[in-house]
Parts: sequence; structure tokens; C-alpha cells
Amino acid sequence: MALSFDVRPVDPASLRGQADAALFERLASADAARRGFPGFAPERADHASGSRFGEPRAPVRHVVAGQQPGLLTGPMYTFLKAVSAITLSRRIATGYGAPIRPLFWVASEDHDVIEVNRVTVNGRRFVHPYAGSLERGRVPPVTAIALADAREPLLAFLREALPPTEFTPWVLDQVAGLDFTSYATAFTSLLRALFGAWPLEPMEPGALRARTAPVLAEIVERWPELERALEEGANTLRGAGLAPPLAGLRLFEIVAGARVPVEIDGDRVSLAAGVVSRTAAAEEIRRRPRDFSPGAALRPLCQDAVLPVVVTLGGPTELAYLWQIRPLYDVMEIRPSRLHPRISATFLEPAIARAVQKAGLAPEAVFAALESPATAADAGAAAGAGAARVDLEASLRGSIERRGGELLADIDRLDRPDAPRWLRTGRDGVASGVRRIVEGLDEERRAAAGLDRARREKIRAALLPGGRLQERTTNVIEFLNRHGPDFVARAIETLDPLARGHQVVVISSDTGRERS
Repeated sequence: MALSFDVRPVDPASLRGQADAALFERLASADAARRGFPGFAPERADHASGSRFGEPRAPVRHVVAGQQPGLLTGPMYTFLKAVSAITLSRRIATGYGAPIRPLFWVASEDHDVIEVNRVTVNGRRFVHPYAGSLERGRVPPVTAIALADAREPLLAFLREALPPTEFTPWVLDQVAGLDFTSYATAFTSLLRALFGAWPLEPMEPGALRARTAPVLAEIVERWPELERALEEGANTLRGAGLAPPLAGLRLFEIVAGARVPVEIDGDRVSLAAGVVSRTAAAEEIRRRPRDFSPGAALRPLCQDAVLPVVVTLGGPTELAYLWQIRPLYDVMEIRPSRLHPRISATFLEPAIARAVQKAGLAPEAVFAALESPATAADAGAAAGAGAARVDLEASLRGSIERRGGELLADIDRLDRPDAPRWLRTGRDGVASGVRRIVEGLDEERRAAAGLDRARREKIRAALLPGGRLQERTTNVIEFLNRHGPDFVARAIETLDPLARGHQVVVISSDTGRERS
């Protein structure tokens, strides 16, 4: 095959400056497990969600991922969620008592159009303007927002943003062929185009509304109990040292095409037609199932109540709020699915992989080297920069930091309200000189290791665009343009859905063709 991936696990310590990676690590820790985080393990693969609202003998069970329907699927983590669902389904299917199929929940009822109307490709951003009101309670679900006029501007943007390759015409054809009726249809049709060779099933909430409406109605009837349960879940997270992501429960009514928050205060429920009791509101939901939808905290309960789900996959914040809502399941007598992190990965294109190799670094060590001059110096010594010089520089750096700090502390003790200006000016000069020497030594160490400023910035821009992990900003279209449909197949073949933590994927081609 022309394209190959070499997957390397990354030391979590090198990514603690990245909030997403740090939260993944916390949720995967033994402490989280001791505190009841309901993580998935292969030996628990015979478990599935269910309730009195679901089918008692459903023939198929699911691994579920989901995301709001962003343009071109949004950031790379959406692609990784889909790959996670497919690969984990395949992993646990062997020996299971029922078929396992991956399902992708298209969160088309979401109404935050500003989250889905933009996409970044090769550092350039496309934003499709939204002409409607952004006032709370007046924004329609994104599945109801027309997108037909985005096709040509988006294609024009891609023609400018994508460097021409042998796969560019194929990419443009795929995008041109999407169903641009709405954000949801464009998103779903691209999922089908990318993953049509695998049994990934996109699912929109509307397709299950008749089955989930009774769940939502009972949720309203038991609202005070569920609010207390949400606070119980919040206390569990606080005990684990995590900030609870969810401040409250939310329910929405579709009124004149807009998604309007339903206010519930005790037994008073404010609907479009007026204030009614919780019992009456529940009956309205049963009578008009398509006019009501759950917020983030309640959607997973509806999912697990009507579908037999083995695993729900999520990003770090999703896993945190899924843990927070766990006590709600007991109130509703719903058996919950287990939780598992989606695949987290950074892809190294051949040119970046060569730059890392020239620096004498292993790909999995590159994050640490970008931040730590000591790591770069160690690599440089291993590459022949000279251990003696490295030791001398380390000693000098430590001496300057120590003695410079002591000198600054002594000067600060002389400072007083009536101190002369030259004292403060001199003190600032000493601090600036110490900083310049230390930064200069750091830069020398990086340069000696093959990580001079230009190369370092090239690597950093690829691995941490905008200072964030690649999966938070980069779009899969970039990789499809360089590598074609094989990129999807290689990801499914090589990425491990059971790997805990971040992975670096080194891309190479055994044909010798340059795809960088």
C-alpha cells in the first residue's frame, strides 16, 4: 500500500499544558476509577444500556459517538470520533452475543450556529454568514438552517486554501456532491462519503423522537429529583478535583421554528402557550413529541433509554459531564452505557517527520522538546552535539538563574517608596540581562539539538496550530487533499481505540512520492 501510519504513544506529562489532554489523563486515572468513573473495559463488553422505554430484545447493540454538524465535519476530533466508533465496534464484536454497530449521533437539534458555521483549512478560516437573530430563544436548530447558498463559496474557498495535489479534484468533487439542504444534511452526507465502506450509521435525534418523547415527558415529571441528582454528580466531580461542566438541566420547545428554552420552577413550566403544571407539560410533550428536545445533560439519558448502547465515546469535557449526570440514571431507572475516550491523535506529515528526525528526536518526544530546552539538549547530545558542552551549559544556566535571583532579591530589599529612580532602573536592567542570557542559552541548546527557532516554529505550527492540539483546529480535508481516501482506511486500520492518552501518527509513503 502506498500510505502507512506509524503510531506512537505520547508521555502524558509532555501535554499537561493542554487542557484537553490533561483532562483525559485525569479521567483515565486510578483515582477517577476509585471515585466511580464508569469507564469501559473489554471485559465489560457484554453490558448495554436499556430501560422500560426501549425495545426489550433489540437485535443490534451500539458503540455511539456524536457531534454538532459543523461544516466539513468541523475540527479533526469529529473524524477521530467516527474512527473510534468504527474501530471499537470491530474490537469488541468478536465473541459478543449480538451484532455491534457504530452509530454517530448527529446533534442537529443544537442551535449554536456560531459553533458550526466555520471551518479552518491550512490556517485559513471560512465562515458562512448567518443572517438570522442570535438572540437567546430565537435561533432555530441547525438542522432547520438552510445551507444551499454555501456550496459555491465553500468550494471557492477550498480552491484557494488547498495546495494542488493529485487528490484535489477528488476532494472538490466530494464536497460539491454533498447535500447542502442544511448543516445536518451536509454533515451527514460527508460522513457517508468518508465512511461508506464501513457500517457507520449516522443518526439524527428526529428519527427517534417518537421513542424518546416519553422519556423526556417523565424527565419533566421528575424534574426536582433530577436537579438534586445533577448536584450530586457535580459533588462527585468536585471530589475528584474536577470542575462540573453542567450548571443545570435544560429543555427546549420549538416555537415558530426557533429553539426556545423551557423554564421550570417548581411545578410551574413556562411553555409558549402559557404557564402549566409539570404534569400538563409532560402531556404536551407526549402529544407533540417533535416540538420538544433535550439539552446536553438530558440527551444521553434519552439515547440510553431507547437504544442498547455498549459504549458512549466522548471528548474530555463530554466524558466529564457524562460522569456528572450518572445519578440521573438512577432516578429515571435507566441502565447507562459505559464511557470511553475517543481516540486522541496528532498526525505528522512527511516533511514534519523529517524535521523531527533531523533534530534527533523520537516523534513521541517532540511535544516535550518544543517546551523544554533540556529535552532538546539531551537530543542534541545524543546526535553528537557533545555531552561536555551540554553539561557546561546546564551548569552555567543554573548558576545564572540562582545567582541572578539572589542579586534581584537583595536589590528588592533596598526598594522603598523614596528609593531613587536609578535603583529601579538598574534592577530592571539586571533582570533583563539575566533573562536574555538564560533565553540565549536555551536557544543555543535547541539549535545544537537541531531545533533552531525556524525549525521549531515549523514543527510547532503543525503540531500545535494556534497553541492548541492539532485535533482541535485542523480539518480532515487537509489530509484528504494530501493523501486521498487511503487516509481514512489507514486511520481505521492502525489507530487503537483502547489506547489511553494521546498518540502521534507518523505518515509515510512507500512509493517515494512526496505528499508534504
